[in-house]
Amino acid sequence: MVQFYETDLMGIVHHSNYLRYFEEARVAWAHAQGILDYQKKESAYALAVIETRVRHLKPSSFGDQLRVDIQAKREGALILFQYRIHSLTKNEVVAVGMTSHAALNFALKPIKIPQDMKTILEKESWTETWL
Repeated sequence: MVQFYETDLMGIVHHSNYLRYFEEARVAWAHAQGILDYQKKESAYALAVIETRVRHLKPSSFGDQLRVDIQAKREGALILFQYRIHSLTKNEVVAVGMTSHAALNFALKPIKIPQDMKTILEKESWTETWL
């Protein structure tokens, strides 16, 4: 649900919050895949954000119920995520977006995507391009 503090003076969700919604969806996806254990910081992969894109289609407002759909795939050395945000309140897609990431080790040096992550990404379905 969109909180009051996420809106601007016009009562519309501030554009910066969409990237936060994407990150929350990405973390929930990683947890659901068994990649991330909330209780063990060392279980997290370090994925540096290389690029972000958001296309704002319709405004969201205070109190709107939102759902974020997510897709993930590997493209060479990068991991790509696509997002589609639905307003369940208004029954419409309000934003679509994409982030690309590079894998890092804990010393923040680039590494190849670990094999277990590749295996998970190969099982993911990328049904369409939302952007």
